[in-house]
Amino acid sequence: MKLGALTMVTLLAAGCQVHKFDRNSVNASIDAGQSYGTGTVPFMVVGDEQPAWLVPDSPDAPQVTVQRSQELVESPDFNFLSFTGYMVTLSLIPYWEEKRYADVYELKWQGESLLESRVEYSIDAYFSVYFPTPLMFLGTVNDEAAEKAVARDYVTDLHKGGVLATIDQQRQEFERANPQTAEEIAAYLTGPGRNSVYRPSAVNRLIELAPEENALAYHEANSNVPGYVDLLPVEHQAWLIGPEGLRGFDLEASIEQGVATDDLLVRMLNAYPAEQDIPVTYEQVAGSWQSVRKITSGYYTGLTDEHRAVLKQAGIPEGLVDRMTNDSPSKALLAAARTGKLRDADGNIRIPTKEELLEQLVRKDNQGKYMSPYTSDDVLAEWVDLAINANIGSTAGSTIGAAAGAYAAEKALEQVPFVGSFIGGMVGSEIGETVGRQSAISASGGWEKIRGTSDRSFDDLQSMVRYLKAKYGSTGNFADAMEATGQIYPELADALAQAY
Repeated sequence: MKLGALTMVTLLAAGCQVHKFDRNSVNASIDAGQSYGTGTVPFMVVGDEQPAWLVPDSPDAPQVTVQRSQELVESPDFNFLSFTGYMVTLSLIPYWEEKRYADVYELKWQGESLLESRVEYSIDAYFSVYFPTPLMFLGTVNDEAAEKAVARDYVTDLHKGGVLATIDQQRQEFERANPQTAEEIAAYLTGPGRNSVYRPSAVNRLIELAPEENALAYHEANSNVPGYVDLLPVEHQAWLIGPEGLRGFDLEASIEQGVATDDLLVRMLNAYPAEQDIPVTYEQVAGSWQSVRKITSGYYTGLTDEHRAVLKQAGIPEGLVDRMTNDSPSKALLAAARTGKLRDADGNIRIPTKEELLEQLVRKDNQGKYMSPYTSDDVLAEWVDLAINANIGSTAGSTIGAAAGAYAAEKALEQVPFVGSFIGGMVGSEIGETVGRQSAISASGGWEKIRGTSDRSFDDLQSMVRYLKAKYGSTGNFADAMEATGQIYPELADALAQAY
């Protein structure tokens, strides 16, 4: 008695809101009280939800997934009549509103919908401030999700009846059409089989029509039929997965026509989707959800190591096959591809490691345009030591730095942490070219000394900056080395600024 009084006081003080699933609002044509058995179907259900009432007719049947969801169909509008009654009766008659939902049960194959069962229903909400009258409706207090769960359980039998009835109708259509030739199958797939659980069966029949000789060409001709490639055996799938013109089938044809493998690899790298075209997905990283760009369909999605082994065994160069992935190519890899530096000592094309790509930027001699301040032993070249000992950085800075104060790179380099210590010595004005550079060359022993004590060099400034920054950027003498090198090559300031 005391507990009931306490509950009443609470309701009177705080009011009450109740949610209730309205069984009379269900719009399905199937009687929920009717009992249904099982149905034999031409597929196997895989995934989280596997209804026991869908029995596959073969253990080798195509795999279909069940996707079930609840959608808000209609949000409630303000119910003026209900509100008027609520106010007139001082909340004795509760305020009422209705939310309309749809429970969707869908069978999908290879991303395509084969069958959809849709049942709509309503969740009623009642609210009263002073009177606990909503409790009379026997709903769930302050928990709409609980009533949605009740609705889900209730409509499951409706889905069952609707799905089995639709599958039986589709079976009759498939048996009536009984497509046997390629033309008949095509007509079925574009007609009654467009959204049918018998679609995979029809595609299988199309595959079975492949001739014994030149079967791959037949499969390639039909590879645009949705789901076709997925039903092929691995040895045929391997040739038909990938972007148009860069599948194994296309690569083999191009090689036979004399196209260089280097050119094909460049095409593959350049065909990788632009970053803005890759969809964003969310993954848990270190316990938190983060957005990442990941290719989930297209390009080389679905190509496995087993597929790659088939292509390699057939003679497609390993370097091409190894690149048949959805991994983004690095800038270094793209640069190496464009310069033809993607072959090993035996001339075989291959994908270099990051370390190998880095080493491709530097020449192993002193014949390049720019001398490396570090030798192959990873120590400062003798000419750099001479320049540092001569203190040319501070000298050049005091002599030329003021005249080059308007040099654009100065402002850019001020934002780079390690560059601040030697910005005064890295100048690019004409004065720096004519005065500071000559002083630096003399202090370093002259050109003969600089070239003679260098055993590594670079063909271009960009390669020099990328290599030195990646290889020596974290060493203690990097700032000194850059200061000395910047006196010899004043344009280094600009290149360093753009590299950060």
